[in-house]
Amino acid sequence: MKIFIGLLYSLLPEIVVFAIALLLAPQVGTFPSAGRLAVEISVGAILLAALGLSMQFNRSRLSFALLTLIGAYLGIVLLSHLVDPVKRAVLDGGLCLMLPLDVLVFFFIPERGVFSRYGGLWFGLLAGETLALWALTAFGSPLLARALQVQFTHLSFLAHSDVTQPALLIIGLGLLWFNDRLLRGHDAESAAFFLAMVSALPVLHGADPARSILFLGAAGLGFGYAVIQGSWSMAYLDELTGLPGRRALEEQMRQLAGRYAIAMVDVDHFKHFNDRYGHDVGDQVLRFVASRLQQPALVGKPFRYGGEEFCLLYGGRDLAQVKQELEQVRADIESCRFDLRQGGRRNEDTGPGEIQQDMLSITVSIGAAQHSEHLDEPWTVLKAADKALYDAKHAGRNRVSIGSA
Repeated sequence: MKIFIGLLYSLLPEIVVFAIALLLAPQVGTFPSAGRLAVEISVGAILLAALGLSMQFNRSRLSFALLTLIGAYLGIVLLSHLVDPVKRAVLDGGLCLMLPLDVLVFFFIPERGVFSRYGGLWFGLLAGETLALWALTAFGSPLLARALQVQFTHLSFLAHSDVTQPALLIIGLGLLWFNDRLLRGHDAESAAFFLAMVSALPVLHGADPARSILFLGAAGLGFGYAVIQGSWSMAYLDELTGLPGRRALEEQMRQLAGRYAIAMVDVDHFKHFNDRYGHDVGDQVLRFVASRLQQPALVGKPFRYGGEEFCLLYGGRDLAQVKQELEQVRADIESCRFDLRQGGRRNEDTGPGEIQQDMLSITVSIGAAQHSEHLDEPWTVLKAADKALYDAKHAGRNRVSIGSA
């Protein structure tokens, strides 16, 4: 149940955008020509703005996916002006095939920059597709039109769809894949690609170009949100552990007021792990400790402070209320055994005094302090917690120390 709640939460912006497009779609057909033109111009501006953002942050997958949407936008505008039925069938079949296929392809490409040698290959691919589709449409072969509109089955409900069956097959497979990825990890980029694949159905279905373009705008907003969310994550989240980083901590501390407590957590003998096992194992140890600080039952909000230090914020609580939880955190990490082969896991069969081959024992020291008359600023409370942390280390490590006011 928690997985599906997390999935819905991660898709919430995309669900809202798509729902708004669904509500507006029936109204677009009643708009006067000036209103329909305004919709087309607005969607074009959304797509170009999202493309500019993605290129600014050098997000190649999002950039090329947005170029695909822009190509579909131009194709739909051209389709609305074509009179020849054969040319219309060729262009429609080409758009139905290329839009979902390109969205799926660009989801898989590695992130290697937009304006690079590798990115040049994808620019070339999109340019080649555009020129080929333009040439084939201009040629207007009836045989090609029938090939692009091929039917694999004659099910009655498919007869009412303007989306070609090859496109429906690609969209169906793409949605299954994106759904699997979202269940494994709820990230904004995967959600944006999922929205683009869902939007491909109304984009390619129906003869009203303004309505189709409206759903392209919804997909463009999804990609724009993914760029913004990704840039926020880079600024506020620690890349190694996934915890909020120093900048996020500073913002949260500026909001602290009234009763609160701060705890500093430090991995004992961390330099030993790096020197003996290498920095890769040291990184695994940090990720392991971060995972234990993110347990749903814990009240404290964890942050990566820097190096091997972490910070826990307790808004609206004092030391008497959080001391038991801090002791629980310390004991929980001590009772775990870090598996070098698996990047850390709990081993229930190994006792506290037994360390199997490829298993490491990890402990942490914790110092905590609370807001008081003498510690009246968040940073002074943090410094008091840091001093208490060093008192815990000097007292023998693997313990919780409470700072004095």
